[in-house]
Amino acid sequence: MRVTQAGLWQLVRQNLAANATRTRQVEEQAITGLAVNRPSDAPALLSQIDRLHAATMDQDVYEQNGGQSLARLNQMDSELGHVHDALSRARELVVQSSGDLMSAEQRTYVALEVEALRATVLQSANSNLAGRYLFSGNAWDTEPFDAAGTYMGSTDEPRTRVGANTWVTSSLDGSSVFQGGADVLAVLDGLATALNADNTAAIEASLADIDTSLGQVMFSRAEVGASANVADDATALAASLRSELGTRMDEMVQADPAATYMKLSELRNAYSSALQVAASGKGESLFDLI
Repeated sequence: MRVTQAGLWQLVRQNLAANATRTRQVEEQAITGLAVNRPSDAPALLSQIDRLHAATMDQDVYEQNGGQSLARLNQMDSELGHVHDALSRARELVVQSSGDLMSAEQRTYVALEVEALRATVLQSANSNLAGRYLFSGNAWDTEPFDAAGTYMGSTDEPRTRVGANTWVTSSLDGSSVFQGGADVLAVLDGLATALNADNTAAIEASLADIDTSLGQVMFSRAEVGASANVADDATALAASLRSELGTRMDEMVQADPAATYMKLSELRNAYSSALQVAASGKGESLFDLI
């Protein structure tokens, strides 16, 4: 088949256009530092890039969930610590108020302190973080206990996903924590009543209930501590995996600076040479061919 002169020049123009397009692509790589700026740049890598992107987004979510859960669990531990301290003080007061060494009037003053301890416990039981109650179970927007000590929350406990197969409890059932083996608020109410009535038998009897209350609070605190360790480990793992995935993504899509600029120089030189050859062969200026 005979190729005409016009056909040859059309082929030259097409090659020049292709060279210009490739030059622009490499220029973009040099500017962005990325070898892959759009799907058409590397169709064969699309599925791998999509998987890496999805996995990175998962780790972002796990890290965020883990951090938020850890903050809530640490706050729970702090509040349970306040409750433990209040109950420990109440126990000391029971021991001090038993027997015949304290007068009835003195016991009424002790009762005032017990009432203050009860207020402290109620405040901790109704604590919240960023508007979410810590001891309401799934009813996180409902204050757990009313003034009388009645539980208003949920007995179901929400769980937060902090890893592919890892979950932590992010809010406790307050009825289990504060009304399990003993009703903590009711125990303190009873102690205050016994002190005001100068009822030494009832005062002494409250010791067992206080010990039970201390035990259940310590158990809940241990559970919270274990969950906090899981959340902390999961958060650290998610951050590490996210960083590793980011490195793998960078290795896949980033351009080598030295190789990119070398390629760009070669393409520009080749394009310039092709323009000069084409122009001299047809007697046109470079601007006529661009």
